Amino acid sequence: MRTFIPAAAFALSLTLAGAALAAPDIEARVQPTSISFAGGQNYTNAVLTVTGPDGYVKEESALRGLPIFRLQTAGRLVDGYYQFALSAATDEVIPLRNKMDNGRGAGARTTEYRAFNMSGAFRVEKGLIVPVDETAGEGGDVDATE
Repeated sequence: MRTFIPAAAFALSLTLAGAALAAPDIEARVQPTSISFAGGQNYTNAVLTVTGPDGYVKEESALRGLPIFRLQTAGRLVDGYYQFALSAATDEVIPLRNKMDNGRGAGARTTEYRAFNMSGAFRVEKGLIVPVDETAGEGGDVDATE
């Protein structure tokens, strides 16, 4: 019985440690004048790319946390559908999948930070951001013909 209790405590500690390393759920907050993200305190080197009509591309970045896309700094947006893509590094360290010989020998890295990626869509109407209901098929390939 004595060996069971320490083993159970060890298993519980591994479960809790794994939960602590897991990336928190990120929620995109689409508001009339900005797109921000909730739950992004443990992220680094994040890049948010927004693309849209007429070749529109805007990048926002943050060394810590997650960037915010704001209409006031986005330039003039024409009405239409836009997409955003968010990429960042979490604070979870994982082993490198493909180790390569970069000439550093024992000094070469063997781990990396787990990547996080998220994407979504919105539309602009009369100069304001409007959420897209992706479950209803809104914001899909608007140029497609059947």
